[in-house]
Amino acid sequence: LDQDIITYMQETIPECGITNSAIEIDFEDQSSDNTNRFTATPMESIPFQYRGGFVGYLGYEVRHDTRNSMCNHEICPTSDENSLAGGEQLGVNPQVPTAGFLFADRSLVYDHWRDEWYLIAVEEYSEVINGESSQSIQWMKNTAKNLTAMVPIPPSESRRVADTESKLSFAMRRSKEEYAADIARCHKEIKNGESYELCLTNQLSTLVEFPNESSSSPLQLYKILRKNNPAPFAAFLSFNNSRTRRRNVDDTPCLSSFSICCSSPERFLSVNHDVEDLAENGEDHGWEFAPPFSSYDISDSPKYIVETKPIKGTVSRIIANKGDPNFKEKIEEDQRVARKLQKSEKNRAENLMIVDLLRNDLSRVCEPGSVHVPKLMGIESFATVHQMVSTIRGLVDPKYTPIDIIAASFPGGSMTGAPKLRSVDILDDLELGNSRGPYSGCLGYFSLNGAMDMNIVIRTAVVAPERNSQSDNNWEVSIGAGGAITALSDSDDEFDEMLLKASAILKSVQEWHDNVGSK
Repeated sequence: LDQDIITYMQETIPECGITNSAIEIDFEDQSSDNTNRFTATPMESIPFQYRGGFVGYLGYEVRHDTRNSMCNHEICPTSDENSLAGGEQLGVNPQVPTAGFLFADRSLVYDHWRDEWYLIAVEEYSEVINGESSQSIQWMKNTAKNLTAMVPIPPSESRRVADTESKLSFAMRRSKEEYAADIARCHKEIKNGESYELCLTNQLSTLVEFPNESSSSPLQLYKILRKNNPAPFAAFLSFNNSRTRRRNVDDTPCLSSFSICCSSPERFLSVNHDVEDLAENGEDHGWEFAPPFSSYDISDSPKYIVETKPIKGTVSRIIANKGDPNFKEKIEEDQRVARKLQKSEKNRAENLMIVDLLRNDLSRVCEPGSVHVPKLMGIESFATVHQMVSTIRGLVDPKYTPIDIIAASFPGGSMTGAPKLRSVDILDDLELGNSRGPYSGCLGYFSLNGAMDMNIVIRTAVVAPERNSQSDNNWEVSIGAGGAITALSDSDDEFDEMLLKASAILKSVQEWHDNVGSK
């Protein structure tokens, strides 16, 4: 590109409000008159915001582009001239670009709560109404037929691997001793008043080799990760990463070939229309200001609400399995662990600082007085960890688009620290100028109706074919993990927390290696 990614997206991705209605198709009508098969239905009848659009991710290094946008709102340098490391980012896998999106004009959406499938196709409205476009309709009919013909596949059981079998070796980019030294440096920067909180990260990597006759695929890893660490913002994204798609039509290698296996529990940003529904749940319980939503005449013009849900504070759960003679005691101990997290002075300080940072980020693109915190430091429990989560919302100023909101807020404050720009510069130096890749960025969609939903890319494995290898069955796997460093942080505890956050992914990669490689 001859321009930065954010500017390119602002000029390329359509503005909010393009799609005003959806088309409902009667698959049972066998009439030859296409116009009799369609009825226009309001979008509100579909129980989700997505209407087709751009699906993909922004890697952490997009921060270089969003910095200029943030500095348009603040008094600060509009370049990385204050970055202590400076120069080109190191540790970049050339197969994994800084950002990647695809335009989804055909989508299958599954509602887990209702056990329902939805088919979404993007077409010119006039063409669909006049029956001039048959490809989308035919795709819907064929796909609906295939969906109704599907039969459940029994879940495959993972093979238990003996301790004597091959164990993968994961290399850390910076050793425990180096990580401890970095934490000491963080304490020094905090003491000197340069930052309140620094979100230090590390990278773990390994090479997963399979026999040539096995049929390995990153999708298999994602299925295992989804089982081991189910999460509300999990995602699998793959670009040219199957054996048949690593070369272009002219037989030249694809420049990008990788998969993102993500089990993120954290929402970065969402934008949607449900102002009235959210207003009903907008109670506050302290210093947070809840705006008078009822004062807005929503019928006059479409209103969008933006939400972010930062996570700061993580502890391991006590797992109680049914049939365990100590089942009740473990349940009670697990609850005590959650309550201890809720009362932790260090974790509450971490969370509060990021909440304040994100309130500031959203204030750049929201209507004055509308940014509020309906949920502060709540505890959310996942398969392996308890986490402290807050929710911040605001009404989007009509002159801003979802891309503008990203530009004003990226990277997510939970992955940088506070104040954001200075903390990012310090972290760049501490992490030796190494690229974080997709980790610490965001992944999700920009819908054509102006809605958006993006996660924070954590609890994630980035999988790419081994470089300069003759085998199609060797994979480079990279896992990012880290934690927030404050004045109260202990280096041993922080190192253990970093490994805890990576543990479910490490276990899943090992399981992928053992189960696929043994077949």
